[in-house]
Amino acid sequence: MGYRPLFGTVMMTIVFLANNGSQEGKPTNYQILNTQVDSLAVSVVSVISREGAKSVSLRTASRSIDSFVRQRLLENLLRDKFQVTSDSTVSPAIRIFVPLVEVTYSAPVASHIFGSSDVRRTVRSDYEVEISDGGRIDFAKSFSMAFSDTVSESEIPDLEAGSYVFLHGRIESRSVLDTILQPVLFVASAAVIVYLFFTLRGS
Repeated sequence: MGYRPLFGTVMMTIVFLANNGSQEGKPTNYQILNTQVDSLAVSVVSVISREGAKSVSLRTASRSIDSFVRQRLLENLLRDKFQVTSDSTVSPAIRIFVPLVEVTYSAPVASHIFGSSDVRRTVRSDYEVEISDGGRIDFAKSFSMAFSDTVSESEIPDLEAGSYVFLHGRIESRSVLDTILQPVLFVASAAVIVYLFFTLRGS
């Protein structure tokens, strides 16, 4: 009966390794992009508030990502009691272009004997903002925002939940070493467990 504590320790170690890469409470790509647009809105509101404006014109391109950003900015402006229109004759006029929204996942940065590997997630968005008054450009600036963290590959479908294609990322290809090494480690670990089980059981 003396083998049981050691075998239990071995099994607990394996369970720990299997679950070590699990992540909880990770923000979705949608939530991250919302936070980035909210940060952009703070900068925009700060500029137009200095002018004492109460009504503003907000214009963006018609792509899905531009519409997404426009809606989020609109919510922020309305919350701050601005009257918002798309009429370009109203000043100040805010024009926003979104040249880049990108979600990427690195090649695995950590592998586990059981379960998914961990990858580095990066959500990046770039913006070009122009604020004009009566045709005169008073403010023009580019913004670039990025968020990075480590997530499990198995979590990616949940993190990409939603219908927005631009919130779906690509995973970098695994190296040949990763592709070969992980199955070898899995088989070797399983062999060690079986060996320990029968060795300790027979002692």
